Amino acid sequence: MNTVDMSKTPAGPALDPINPYAVISLVAALLGLFPVAIVFGILAFWRPGGRGIAIAGLILGVLEALATAAVLYSAGTAFNSDTDSQDYSATAVTTFPEIALPAPFTAAPTTAVAEPTTVETTTVAVETTAPAAIAPVVNGDCDPSVDNHATAADGTFLKCTYAGSTRPHWVRSVPIIGTASEGDSCDPSVTGIAVSPQGQDLFCVTDTRTGGGTWTPGP
Repeated sequence: MNTVDMSKTPAGPALDPINPYAVISLVAALLGLFPVAIVFGILAFWRPGGRGIAIAGLILGVLEALATAAVLYSAGTAFNSDTDSQDYSATAVTTFPEIALPAPFTAAPTTAVAEPTTVETTTVAVETTAPAAIAPVVNGDCDPSVDNHATAADGTFLKCTYAGSTRPHWVRSVPIIGTASEGDSCDPSVTGIAVSPQGQDLFCVTDTRTGGGTWTPGP
């Protein structure tokens, strides 16, 4: 009778040992750490086992490196083009200040002293027209020390007096018919007053004895 020893199992295929460098390379490549992936992918070839994982990590790391380099190159090219355009624009509008050269030395010219000339001045007289005097009116204000007699705009004879008021004012008066001295004879039938050489008003007063009249100072 044949017996089988169950304690002995048939030998299976041998498993490859785990390569930690290959695992690190693949994980780094998946995380985007391409420098680590490339370095550990190269180191994994010096250890047995895990070459497929190392190759995958190395390829991913190289692809990520190329992609990063392409992005950086594009960004650098765009930045340089912008900088060049700005520099060109700034250079195009740059102006340089003008440098003034010193004037050549020249001897001071001699100036002859001219004899003084007589300038005739002409004085122009400007005629000024005084404002027209305002014609006095009845009961208007007046100044006895200056005003005595006047004529209103309608031809009425006026006299400056205090008659019937505490202020001087113009009142209607008989016309002035001439000049005379106090005591001179006059005609009572003629309406009017006379003015003495001293500027005093004289009224013709009738003399009842003779029927004539004499010039007498008025109020």
